[in-house]
Amino acid sequence: MSSPQIIGAAIGLFIGSIIFWLIRRDHMVSKDGIRWLLLAGFIMVYGAFPKLNDLLGEVLGISYPPIIPVLLGLGAILIKLLINDTERVKTRVDIERMIQRMAMLEAELEQMKARVDKDQTVTIHRDNVQNLHAK
Repeated sequence: MSSPQIIGAAIGLFIGSIIFWLIRRDHMVSKDGIRWLLLAGFIMVYGAFPKLNDLLGEVLGISYPPIIPVLLGLGAILIKLLINDTERVKTRVDIERMIQRMAMLEAELEQMKARVDKDQTVTIHRDNVQNLHAK
């Protein structure tokens, strides 16, 4: 193995170790961690065996094989952006529903307070009337 291959494999191993540590410490959700571990594995294999890129370029008919990782990286970024957008939309919908639910509960609470105040006023008024009649 040449020096760039060793460095590429070491980078992949290092990234994989960090991701594994983050998952174990609950700093990363395991569902997301699996994707990151796959990426680290890809980096490690690609770093250790760069000739796979040339072979893949030949099979796919790409005349400049070094562009393959760039295209794959851009594709991965686009997929990640789409996933983030869908999660953001779901979160926004959940927040809007919670806000609506809270507004309904606040309105119901205000109605209950108004009823309690009305009942207390009636009770106080009735007690005052009874006290007047008792005298």
